[in-house]
Amino acid sequence: MIRRLNGTGRQQIGRAHAAVSLRPAESGEPPVFDLQLDLASYRFPPDARVRVEAWRSNTVQRWDFGAAGAPAPPTEADRRMTEVPEASKFRVLVVAGDGSGRLLGHAPSITPTLPQRSLLAVREADDDELGGEVWRVDFGDGDLPQLLVNSAVGGISEVVRSDRGFRALVMPAVLRAVLIHALVHERADPDDGDGDWDGWFRLAVGLLPDTEIPRLPPDAASTDLGAAMHWIDAVVRAFTLERMNAASLYEPST
Repeated sequence: MIRRLNGTGRQQIGRAHAAVSLRPAESGEPPVFDLQLDLASYRFPPDARVRVEAWRSNTVQRWDFGAAGAPAPPTEADRRMTEVPEASKFRVLVVAGDGSGRLLGHAPSITPTLPQRSLLAVREADDDELGGEVWRVDFGDGDLPQLLVNSAVGGISEVVRSDRGFRALVMPAVLRAVLIHALVHERADPDDGDGDWDGWFRLAVGLLPDTEIPRLPPDAASTDLGAAMHWIDAVVRAFTLERMNAASLYEPST
């Protein structure tokens, strides 16, 4: 069913008709996105223009996908996310072809399917953005997390990929920060298979398969918050011991 907004005739494009997936970056290149778009049931004017945008915080990258009657996706090379991070959301806009700019339809917030290799995008940031920190988990406007690492540290991207001591110290803290953000701050529903945090909840369930994820209502009491924090601590403990054996990875310099 097509939902109309505010009596304007503007159509909201359903999730089943606009799906974005990302392909892993290779050799340091930005990732490429693929869009599965089906506008047949919406009856847009054939000459209406289809535009796709990716955004995170105040950074936006745009692509022209041709006319609604005959979409023409850009080439793979032109679909690289060169101006926005991997942890971006997408939207599809259908605009009148008469030059008026009138919005005829949209899919306002599409969470892309991320490459299976990782739930966490890594981005180098300068010292001004990080304020002297070596790393920080960044949630932007409350959407998918990024691990920011300080570009002032020589070879920091290689450190993230291959340094066992860095992973031992940082990754358990990253997991704790993400679960606190998703469960406590966002009050995300662990049963929402299409939600932004589904991959993280699946990771947690895999670590604690016999323990139910606490549900936090908007007016959660302190006892509910305590139960959530106890569960998060248990997940991080299982991750640290079973997936990483972090203590054995960390070798301080002498």
